[in-house]
Amino acid sequence: MKRIFVYGTLKNGQPNHFRLMDPGTGTTLFVGVGQTVEKYPLVIERSWNMPCLLHVPGTGWHVKGEIYDVDDEKMKFLDYFEDHPEMYTRTVILAEYTNSKDTQCSDPDSQSSAPKSKENQPNTRSECWCYFYNDRDFVRDLPHIDVYDSKGDHGLEYDASIDAKFDKDKKS
Repeated sequence: MKRIFVYGTLKNGQPNHFRLMDPGTGTTLFVGVGQTVEKYPLVIERSWNMPCLLHVPGTGWHVKGEIYDVDDEKMKFLDYFEDHPEMYTRTVILAEYTNSKDTQCSDPDSQSSAPKSKENQPNTRSECWCYFYNDRDFVRDLPHIDVYDSKGDHGLEYDASIDAKFDKDKKS
């Protein structure tokens, strides 16, 4: 299993969480909620209102998200879904487990089903794969946020039409 950190539409309660949890594309196990140890800029790109984490360490916020373990099949799917390495690049980061509910994880069953271990206790760190947006120059001046919610106060609801194209291409 490989550990991943998700911060955007793949989080629980967000528009693409069902893709992360789809058993037809591999195995996914929720480990816990957390945040990046390093500060990074998280912005909302304006064409489709998609969240983009930029690989500019030390800038922005400690980004809040969720940590999962995935098998090789799911990782291959996520690379395809995130258009790695063209649109997003998968990179190892350090994430820290928290007790925070600020990830917008709306399903208490998901949180309570996380395995209880010393590994996912608050302030414990873990290496995780994370997807960084490649076109930094295009979005670098957008406001930075620390937690993403498609229906957040920002008023920039995620445009799922980009996923309709993905689903059509996937069937071809």
